Formats: sequence, structure tokens, C-alpha cells
Amino acid sequence: MDTTVGRFAAVVERPEPIKFANPIVLLPELFTTSRHLSVLLGYLATIGWEVYAPDIRAAVPNLGAARFAYLAALALEAIDSLGREAVVVGYGVGGLIALTLADKPAVKAAVALAPMLPGFPSPLVDGLKNRIAIWRSAPIKPPSGRALFGFIADAEPYQRDIMIAAMVPDAGRAAKDVTRGDVQPTAAAKAAPRLIVAGGSDPFAPFDRITALGEELGAKVVKIPGRGHWIIGGRALEGTINEMQRFLVRALGQDLLLLFPEEWKDRGQS
Repeated sequence: MDTTVGRFAAVVERPEPIKFANPIVLLPELFTTSRHLSVLLGYLATIGWEVYAPDIRAAVPNLGAARFAYLAALALEAIDSLGREAVVVGYGVGGLIALTLADKPAVKAAVALAPMLPGFPSPLVDGLKNRIAIWRSAPIKPPSGRALFGFIADAEPYQRDIMIAAMVPDAGRAAKDVTRGDVQPTAAAKAAPRLIVAGGSDPFAPFDRITALGEELGAKVVKIPGRGHWIIGGRALEGTINEMQRFLVRALGQDLLLLFPEEWKDRGQS
């Protein structure tokens, strides 16, 4: 269902009944939109989560010039607009934003799925045309060729053409902030619980670097063996959500539960 979160357009799913006290806010990867998150959003709703996917990109007046810190501030504004603590789940650059916001009062927990890595020259944003676009503060274009194949390889075959057609230009300066290493989430002692989930064969988020980031932040790290970057669809989806669900129930305990507490307590500790 289309709605608004503060000044942001958003897609929302409210299951009946809602089983968890805190909503989930989904933040997308570079070049993707809420359409790419629809399978993840729907799956989370079926197990009882209230889920929001705000379109923060649409609120940026000059997308090409947008910096990472500005996108993170917009994401936090959307979360604050809910008026209650939220679990922030981000994919790719959205995952790095989620990790960065983990020390904010409105964030109950942060989950990063295949996050963009600070200081890593991601093939996702490489190429002469994109380097020129960044220099000109123009939006960068979605990947093509080998990088595009690596991006969609783990999606179901019927999804791939739809995914490619739905890709959009994105904030190159923000991506450069990350790849240059100018962005670094803090290992704040008071940060909310953090989880990183990544594919064991992800060309855009190599797992050895994911492990190092998790150790630096004190975040739990989980590998989805044999999977690449698209762990929010295809055969990786169920494993990814199972890891998220297990982590959130154990990390947040009874604070998370809204309905049927005894039933969910038993399931969460089994």
C-alpha cells in the first residue's frame, strides 16, 4: 500500500495481526527502489512485521551531488517520522546507512544485508562514464556487463529482466564517499544491536571484508554460503530472513513482542 512517512512517499505493509512492537524500515541498495524490495517486504509482512519502505531518493533536489551523510540524515528523518523506535534493515548502501544509524535513539536494531564497504572500490559503481558523472556531480548509471550479471545472478530467472528495467540512476558522490573510505560507522558502546548478513561469494561485498567490518563494529556477522549479492530474493531469501528473525528475537527479547508473547517467547528461544 502506498502511503507517506513524514514528507517521504513510502510503501507500507501492515499485517493482520501485527506480531511485533517495532516496525521495520527498509533502505534500498544503489540503483534500486521499493519495487526491488517488494519480495522482502511481503515476506516480512507474512510473518507479522509492519514494514515501511520510504523513498528518500525522491526527496533529494540534486541527486548527483548528494553525499552519504545527507542520505543518512534523510533516512533518519523518515525513521523519526514514525514516532517510535524502528528496526532498520538496509541492503547495500542502505545497509551501511543502517549500521551508521545504529547509535540513534529511534533505532531499536540495525540489520545490514550485503552492505557497501567503506574503502572498497566496488565494481558496482566503477567505469569511466560513472567517474565522469561523479566529477560532474551528475547521477551515476546502473551497472552493465559483468557487474550487472554479478548483481542479479542470485535472483530468480523470471525476476531478472524486471529488476534491470526498474533500476534507476543514483547518487555518485555518496558512493564515492564510501569507496574512498570517508564513511565509517562507529563502534559506539550504546549502539543498538547490529547484524550483518552477506553472501559468501558476493563480488561487491567480499566476505573477508564483511567479517573485518563486523569485528570492528562489534556486530554479529552471518554468511549465506554459496550466494552472491542478491540475498533478498531467489534461494537466499528464506535463509536471510531466518537469520534476521533469529537475531532480532534473541537480541531484543520481550521488548520486541506485541501479540501472543508466550507463543513467541517459546519460538524465539527454541
